[in-house]
Amino acid sequence: MSKTKLATAIGMACLCTSSFAQEEVGIDLGAFELVPTLTTTAGFNDNVTRSNDEGIDSWFSTIVPRFTLVNNFGLNSLRFGYQLSRGDYFSSSADDYTDHLLFASLDYELNSRHRIKSSIDFEDGHDDRGESFSLGRGAELSSPDEFKESEIDFTYSYGALSAQARFDLNLNYRDLDYKIDTDEYKLRDRSKSTVGGTFYYNLGAATDLLFETTITDVEYAFSTSDASSLDSVETAYLIGAQWQSTASTSGYAKIGYQDKKFDAAGREDFSGTTWQAGIVWEPLDRSTFILDTRNQARETNGDGNFIRNKDVSLSWRHEWLQRLRTQAGVAFGTDDYEGSGRTDDIQELNLAVIYEFRRWLTFNLGYTYSERDSNRDVIDYDQNIYRLTAKVTL
Repeated sequence: MSKTKLATAIGMACLCTSSFAQEEVGIDLGAFELVPTLTTTAGFNDNVTRSNDEGIDSWFSTIVPRFTLVNNFGLNSLRFGYQLSRGDYFSSSADDYTDHLLFASLDYELNSRHRIKSSIDFEDGHDDRGESFSLGRGAELSSPDEFKESEIDFTYSYGALSAQARFDLNLNYRDLDYKIDTDEYKLRDRSKSTVGGTFYYNLGAATDLLFETTITDVEYAFSTSDASSLDSVETAYLIGAQWQSTASTSGYAKIGYQDKKFDAAGREDFSGTTWQAGIVWEPLDRSTFILDTRNQARETNGDGNFIRNKDVSLSWRHEWLQRLRTQAGVAFGTDDYEGSGRTDDIQELNLAVIYEFRRWLTFNLGYTYSERDSNRDVIDYDQNIYRLTAKVTL
C-alpha cells in the first residue's frame, strides 16, 4: 500500500469543499507572482526505523520552505517552483535528511477542443531507514536511503468538455536512481515509460463512460544476469465510468485486465483483474467522506518478481467552525510478493485537528499509527507518530 494513500485521500477531501482554505498571497513580480510558504513540524516517533523489536524512539522536527512562481493568463497557468525539506531527529542523528524538489507545470487551452497539461519534477529525496527496500533491516543502514527521481508527464486532450465524446492521450516517463552504487543497490534503479489513452463518452446526467488502455515499459539499470532481469512490459485495459450524480456525490470506477510480461524466461508472467474506484460523498455542506480502493500489480521493493497490491481507504473530514476542522482516515492493504511467498497485511490510521489561527497561519495537530503484519516476522512493526505542524503564508 502506498505510504501517501491516506494523504492523497484527505487531500481530495480538501479540494471537494472550499469553505475552509488557507489563502496564499503572492508577491507581484510583473508577469509572475511569487508564492512562498513555510511549513514547520515538531513531533515524536516511537519507532524511527520501523523495527520489529524495541527500535529507536525520538523527538523530531521538520522545516519545509516552498517557493512557487505562478503566471495565470486567461484559462491557462504556468508554474515553476522549488521546495526544501529538512528533517532532524534529536535522539537519532543518523536519520536526519535534506531533500530537494524542483517542479514545473503548464496547463494550456489552445481552444475549446484542444488542451495540454504537462509537468516536470525532479526530486533529490530519501526513503527513511526501515522503509521500502530496507524494510526489516533499517538499523543496518547508517543514513537514510537517498535517491534521485525525475518525472515528465504530458497529456493532450481532444474534444470540448461539453462534447458527447472526447479523448486524452498521456505520455509519462519516470526514472529512479538510488545513490548507493553497489551491485545490490543498483538492482533497484529503474525507469518506466508509459503511453496511455482514455476515451470518454457522455451518457448524460453528468456521467461519462470511459475506456482506458496503457502500455508501460519497465527497464532496470542493472541485473546480475539475463535470467534474473526484472525488465518487463505491462499492458492494462479498463472500462468504467465517472460521475457526479448529485451536488453531494461524485466518483469514478473502472475495472479491467492487467498483463505483465518479463523479458527473463525464468520469471513467471502475470495476468489478471485490476480495478480502481473512488467515491466522494458530501452529506452536509461541511462534511465529506471519501472511499478509495484499488487492485494492481506494482514493482517489487526487494522480494519476488512483483507485488500484487490490494487496498482500501476511507477518510472523513468535517468543518465544525469556520476556522476549525477535523480529519480522520483509515486504510487497509495486502501486498503479495509473487515468486517469494511473502505476504504483508498493512494498516494505517490518521487523525488531525486543523485550526486556521489567522488567514496566514494554520496549525495542524496530528497522529498516525502504522502497522505491518507479515508472514516474515522480521518485517513486522508498528509505529506511532505525534506531530504539531504550522503552515505560514503571506
